[in-house]
Amino acid sequence: MPPYISPLEPPYSPGVAEELSILMSRREVEPLRLFRTLAQNLPMTRAWGTLGAHNLGAGALPVRDRELIILRTCYLNGCEYEWGVHARIFSGAAKLSEAQYLATARPLFAAAGWAEHDLDVLRFADALNAEARASAGLLSRLAEAWDNAQLLEACEVAGFYRGVSYMANVAEVELEPWAIRFPS
Repeated sequence: MPPYISPLEPPYSPGVAEELSILMSRREVEPLRLFRTLAQNLPMTRAWGTLGAHNLGAGALPVRDRELIILRTCYLNGCEYEWGVHARIFSGAAKLSEAQYLATARPLFAAAGWAEHDLDVLRFADALNAEARASAGLLSRLAEAWDNAQLLEACEVAGFYRGVSYMANVAEVELEPWAIRFPS
């Protein structure tokens, strides 16, 4: 059965081609299926791409914290597509072992040699997903590592990737062949 919303296929119109080039950081590789799907709404995709680029390139959060939030949020929202892309592309930069990135896609994020701060970041993602807030105790512990700008950005990253999960899941974006799959 084909996906609910099929990704655009080449040849792309000039506007779509330019937007996909920007989203792929001008690399000469096949654009991600998610990007080719979202490009069916170029004004939204441009705005989305700007915030996504900020999150991945100019954000205030440490890469490891950002990726823990992204991986956990995507798992909690059943988005194997985006979880697998981030596990493959960013786990090295985030210094996540295979056991650790796989553990983000398991109930209670299993024991994987987590530091207490890592556990708090994962708990934060869980709390936002479940209740759209975090406890005072958890926020107090995170404040030892994050300033206000980082806390706000952590909320935004979780919300952004929840939205990505919605779009990828509703569109039924086919998994990238090179992406990592959820553990069984």
